[in-house]
Amino acid sequence: MLTGPSRQNGTICLPNGIVIGAGLTQDAFRDAPNFANAKSQDCGTPPWIHYHISGGSIDGRELAVSLCFYDQTLVSVDLSVDLYRPGPRSWTTYDLATEAATKDFHDCLLESIFGEAANGASFHAGRVSKDKAILNRPVSWSFPWGKVWSLHDPKGGGTSITVSYGNRHAAAVLAGPR
Repeated sequence: MLTGPSRQNGTICLPNGIVIGAGLTQDAFRDAPNFANAKSQDCGTPPWIHYHISGGSIDGRELAVSLCFYDQTLVSVDLSVDLYRPGPRSWTTYDLATEAATKDFHDCLLESIFGEAANGASFHAGRVSKDKAILNRPVSWSFPWGKVWSLHDPKGGGTSITVSYGNRHAAAVLAGPR
């Protein structure tokens, strides 16, 4: 089960046992045996780089994890479960009802971690809603170390949980390319 991000420091404990701390550097990430199978994606915008890893399984669904670094600094982590049927992905298979169910799953997961009734028990999403209104429902928590939110991106066609550390993104944008 996903047991983080921690309220105290933003450490994320993935279901497969991988731990991602706010102080993780890109070099430490590349050197760690847990990340040997990570796929990198630089999108032609160095020193920004993203790494994609498997986070294990939550409630029977695979958890995809994307870490965003600006040079050595971990800026954010995106987490997402895949509720689509198996098969190739394209804009022709994109479905707002599935995106709504994914957003509802993510919202339920975050509520189980941070909500008023959070008790640390195993997570089970139960029946998720396919109501497209969910896609516009803001769900977020702010902490001294950063912010966690669930978001649907209609332009990019994805739904994810984002863990953002402090003002690192804004600072990196201001620093510009190196």
